[in-house]
Amino acid sequence: MALSKKTSERHLPELDQLANAAMASRSLRVAYIYVPFSIIVSLVTDLYKDFPLATFAFVGLFLVIGALRTHLARGFQNTPDTALWMKKFNILTMIPALALGSVGPLVFLAKGASWDFNICVLGLTGVSAGASSSLAPRIKTFRTFELVLLMPTVITLAVFAEGKTQGLSVLIFIWVGQVLILGHYFHKEFWAAIKGQHQLKQRATALEKANTKVKQASRAKGDFLANMSHEIRTPLNGIIGMTDLVLESDLDKQQLDYLQDVKSSGETLLRIINEILDFSKIEAGGIEIESIPFSVKKVMKKVVRPLRFSAESRANELVIDLDPNLPERLKGDPHRLWQILTNLTSNAVKFTENGKITLSAEMMGQVGKRITMVLKVSDTGIGISPEAQASIFQAFSQADESTTRKFGGTGLGLTISKKLAELMDGAITLKSTVGEGSSFAILLHLDEAPAEDIKAAKPQPKTDAIDLSGLRVLLAEDNTVNAKLATRLLEKSGILVEWAQDGKQALEAWRENSFDMVLMDVQMPVMDGFEATVQIRKAEGETENPIPIIALTAHAIDGYRDQCLEKGMDDFLTKPLNPRRLRDCLGLWAPQPTQSEPQSV
Repeated sequence: MALSKKTSERHLPELDQLANAAMASRSLRVAYIYVPFSIIVSLVTDLYKDFPLATFAFVGLFLVIGALRTHLARGFQNTPDTALWMKKFNILTMIPALALGSVGPLVFLAKGASWDFNICVLGLTGVSAGASSSLAPRIKTFRTFELVLLMPTVITLAVFAEGKTQGLSVLIFIWVGQVLILGHYFHKEFWAAIKGQHQLKQRATALEKANTKVKQASRAKGDFLANMSHEIRTPLNGIIGMTDLVLESDLDKQQLDYLQDVKSSGETLLRIINEILDFSKIEAGGIEIESIPFSVKKVMKKVVRPLRFSAESRANELVIDLDPNLPERLKGDPHRLWQILTNLTSNAVKFTENGKITLSAEMMGQVGKRITMVLKVSDTGIGISPEAQASIFQAFSQADESTTRKFGGTGLGLTISKKLAELMDGAITLKSTVGEGSSFAILLHLDEAPAEDIKAAKPQPKTDAIDLSGLRVLLAEDNTVNAKLATRLLEKSGILVEWAQDGKQALEAWRENSFDMVLMDVQMPVMDGFEATVQIRKAEGETENPIPIIALTAHAIDGYRDQCLEKGMDDFLTKPLNPRRLRDCLGLWAPQPTQSEPQSV
């Protein structure tokens, strides 16, 4: 808020408070200044001999005033009535002014324009100069102090002095004028400073309020995304999972084609949801890039493996070209690199027919342990026009409307890939010719993983070899379709399942029966999965063998896994359920006499 030049201090209580605080601080520093002043002046002159009682009276008065000013200044912060405080301050300021102001006239009348008088005048002008700074915050107090201090001497000289001595009154009068001008300048500077301080404080307060609103909006957005993820993934879990179960049954060719189309549509919808969630997380700054040892070769194979069938169905050849000079292990974020390459490679497969898609990695240089690497995804597909290339990395953008109609997609894949590459301190470039194909290049600078960072993988149990039959599992799931799907998947492995429709039922079932494991949905009515887990852990106390609780949730927001683990859960599975992943997780946590301590999947 801008402050008008005409704004008076009395209209700004906060500024009054700051000014009074400054007066209190300055007063505390000079509370006893008049004591040494009066002693020095009396010693330099013969006044202590000529007027001993008056000298002692002045010193005593200034000691009392100093004590009172110190007490008043220290008690400023605890004074509710600042106006009363200022009145007391003015009184304690004017008493020394009156006392010192009387010295000049009295000494002149008693001893004339002597050495003693000249020393007194010199001392009084010094006091007036010092007051221009210490009393400047309150201009009225300052002006009154100056006039009370020096004008009695000016008047006395003008009336009683003669000749050149009388002219001294003019010089002192001019001095008073100069000091008043100097004090006015200090006053303006002081108030400009505290007004600026006041503005900064107001802006800081406004920024803090705005920041709070932004955080609240961010939390609301996060909650919305989490709920959206849950509400969409929950029915998708049923659609894709139940379709998988039906696909395993005896079907004729037409039924098989129909159901494969249903599953493909469900998986496409799931990819769209994941892209929107990823884009929102990136925009909100919620993506953290890891730096862990990984194998480029393994990441590339992981990208290509699930896309081979799609590529072959379009008569495409999908190949990997790996530079043999690349180190076996690098440090970076393998998951985000996989995500970028998967986006680019799946696009290449989608826009290429009867052609070739090449996923390559080439080492461009090395400085010490720092590797410069280029990963390319090249295809012989339809290519991208120069006009479309200018906006291809923008959110929700595709080459043209016909591309969207023919091939589908959100237009977020390339945007996400570009932003992820930038978060990894890299960059993506594009070269493309219409009708000849496209080539996306990802430039990255990664460190070679030192030998000590390459840790031998802990032996994992072969979950395919683990017999899960007879395992007793408590399933807490409020959605009937998802409960049927999970039950069917579990029963196929010979697992005994008891279904609870909410957290409260799950807690009661756990108390009444013996289970080997709990699959706990998070968002449920009556009592959610978090609260049910907390209650189970609380009831278990310090038991040596707490029951494994695995979160089974449609929430896929970053950080949600950590929330589940913090609440006492042991592992985390997201919907739609992947049968192999579900079995692997159960195998890791199932009680096995010879099994090593399970590691989270």
